[in-house]
Amino acid sequence: MEENKEGLEPQKIQETVVPTDTVTVSKQELDDLKHKAEVSSQNFERLKKAEQDKAGLEAKLAELNEVPSDYEDEAVKGLKSDLADIKGKLAKTEVLETYPQLKEVWNDFEKFRMEDDNRGMNLKTSAKAFLTEKGLLDPQRKGLEKPSGGQRVPFSSGMTTEEVKNLRETNYKKYLDLLKKGDIKLS
Repeated sequence: MEENKEGLEPQKIQETVVPTDTVTVSKQELDDLKHKAEVSSQNFERLKKAEQDKAGLEAKLAELNEVPSDYEDEAVKGLKSDLADIKGKLAKTEVLETYPQLKEVWNDFEKFRMEDDNRGMNLKTSAKAFLTEKGLLDPQRKGLEKPSGGQRVPFSSGMTTEEVKNLRETNYKKYLDLLKKGDIKLS
């Protein structure tokens, strides 16, 4: 196939001339600029490489964190159930040591724990609630304790109230002296 080039005119490419200002740079400044451009280029390349390394490491970490379901076999499930049984028995012995009165009513306690209101409650907390509800905890003391300090007998000064009154009215200085020494007790 021949192309018909007769009717086409060659296109002229217009060159745009951008006026530029001429800047003169000394050789030292030019070398400095070239050095800075090279260092900047190297830093850019280092950053790019570090980002790629980071992305690769994050991908590897994601792979490591994924646990395929293939590994979750019967042995692992068996170990998990055994561990749960051991933890349950340990918690039961701790509660029975703390509240020995639960031994006799353990079946009732299990029924209590299965009620909707008590599901999900900590074993120790539910044990205390059960014993309190059934009245099996030690009774609380009511009121204040009885005083145990003995009888309180007021200390007598050896003088009657009339003698103290007479002393105060007749010999005030001696009265103050006896009062300061503690020989006269005011009540």
